[in-house]
Amino acid sequence: MMRSRTIALALAALLVVPQLAVGTANAVHPSRGPVDPPVPAIPQKYLDQPVNWSVCSFDAAVKRLYPQAPTTNCATVTVPMDWAHPDAHPDVKVAISYSKATGTSKGLMTTNPGGPGGAGLTLSASLAIEKPQLFSDFDLLGFDPRGFGQSTPLQCITTTEKLNALPVTPDYKERTKLTHEVEVAEAKLQAEACAATEFGRFVSSQQTVYDMEFLRALLKARQLNFIGYSYGTWLGGWYADAYPARVGRFVLDSNMDWTHTQWENMNFDPFSGQRRRDTQLIPWIARHADMIQGLGSTPKQVTAKYDQVRADLVKLVKAGTSGVRGDNLDGMIYSAQYGNVRFIRATLDVLVHDEYVKDPSASGEVELRHVDRAWARISPELQAFDTLAAIRARYGVTPAATSAAAAAVRVDSARSVIADARATAARSSGDATVNLGAISTTVRCNDTAFSHDPGYYLREADKMARKYSFFGYLNGVPMCAFWPYPPQDRKVDLVGAPRILMVQDELDPATAYEGALRTHDDTAKATRFVAIDDEGQHGQYVGSPSACVEEIGDRFVFAGELPGKDQVCGTSPLPAELSVYPVDGPVDGNAVHLPKSKQPRVNPILQQSLDVVANSTLR
Repeated sequence: MMRSRTIALALAALLVVPQLAVGTANAVHPSRGPVDPPVPAIPQKYLDQPVNWSVCSFDAAVKRLYPQAPTTNCATVTVPMDWAHPDAHPDVKVAISYSKATGTSKGLMTTNPGGPGGAGLTLSASLAIEKPQLFSDFDLLGFDPRGFGQSTPLQCITTTEKLNALPVTPDYKERTKLTHEVEVAEAKLQAEACAATEFGRFVSSQQTVYDMEFLRALLKARQLNFIGYSYGTWLGGWYADAYPARVGRFVLDSNMDWTHTQWENMNFDPFSGQRRRDTQLIPWIARHADMIQGLGSTPKQVTAKYDQVRADLVKLVKAGTSGVRGDNLDGMIYSAQYGNVRFIRATLDVLVHDEYVKDPSASGEVELRHVDRAWARISPELQAFDTLAAIRARYGVTPAATSAAAAAVRVDSARSVIADARATAARSSGDATVNLGAISTTVRCNDTAFSHDPGYYLREADKMARKYSFFGYLNGVPMCAFWPYPPQDRKVDLVGAPRILMVQDELDPATAYEGALRTHDDTAKATRFVAIDDEGQHGQYVGSPSACVEEIGDRFVFAGELPGKDQVCGTSPLPAELSVYPVDGPVDGNAVHLPKSKQPRVNPILQQSLDVVANSTLR
């Protein structure tokens, strides 16, 4: 079903980023459970502010793809930095987009693409291009969450001297004393940098929830309707818990375990990412050996080839002749497998690195010849799912790649942010101030309590690296271990909220099925759960490979009708295949144990938005 190209590419999890064992409860949980913060009043001056609308820069692109679309206007509005104390800090700005329903409006609909930190200004209109009834039935609101995109940016400030003092490891997967030192030093620097300005403390989910409620009131809507993906499910769940009487039709897709902690969610990723790779991506590559040159015709051969390429990359880095890292390749594969159609891109990533280790460049970087040779190693049938120009842009090997195009395909991470900043610092003379940009982990640190013992996280990463060979080392030490501010968390139980639709596929690499199911169990009186068997794409409703999910979602969004009980849907085949290959996963009863806790056409606007979120999920 080719429509799955559009949305499903990969919404973020980044996500979001997941270890299974949570260790001792006291290590990561506060002595008491979360307490809901009070609901702040909205000072009248914010509701009375003039809103200076102008046609959005992306409106013309929307109308090229759907000429009947209403005009989407954009503005920036003023909100308090801290809703609990509106006069204690300077105000900040939130960027919004808005269009009126072309038919009889059912109310205000907003969206979130994931992250944390995913810019959502274009998302509502992009989804409506795929599902035009959204244009006719709803007033559409898009927004960039505070701290990100075109809203007032979070700045993480450090210096070249501190960057130059950081130790370096050739491979984070090698759980050595050096790697431990690097992870602790980087986490300390990131925490200090993102806490350096007063805004850092207030870039949080709870403050964003207050922003959402303000936008609803500003636009004079009785309720808020919402479609959220990945971290957007966390945001939607928190809004529904804070403002249950304002909840309209909420679709939460590719769910975080949003009744639990940010750390527990991060702790799922090593196993869920490996499950998607081992049960779907690698078998798919093996099944297409006649279309892909040189990676193997069995899952065992493909895995061995990957491991060999990765090991060769590490050898070159250790020899001091290369900047192309094995752990960066892991990150590229991890994020590319968010979307089914991106299996082709993941395959090309392996091939590009295979070409590189066979013919390393004097520059120590991937060059044009490596990309072009890799492209020639897949069949025209697979090439049709991507473009050579996009792959060249992904590796920055062509001057024709615009910064926007490169941003849409480049895989980012907290580690690559540090590496890029260090490279800049190395070229600087003297000690200068450096802005690392908006590191979205700040939201996690402000949302829930983290242990302040770096050793706990090192032990977990070491254990996960042994247990999950692909990306078990993913998390390392989070900057939240050194975050100086207490979290503004809440106990999410949805008391008083109407029914919410949760959509979750079985093999999601970023938001584990088991965590989503646990949240549904916690909120069973307020949520209806729809599972998708044998499916692993991150992001399902709107352009889903599952017609069943699409139908259920449409009935709810446009008619308010939910299925009478939880359901399991089927899906459609992976790219270039005619049949669905079954996977014995959690829908079939083969779930990974979670510990108990105490507490067909390409829409380029949508595709770019989702690629950016997917590729920044490790940040």
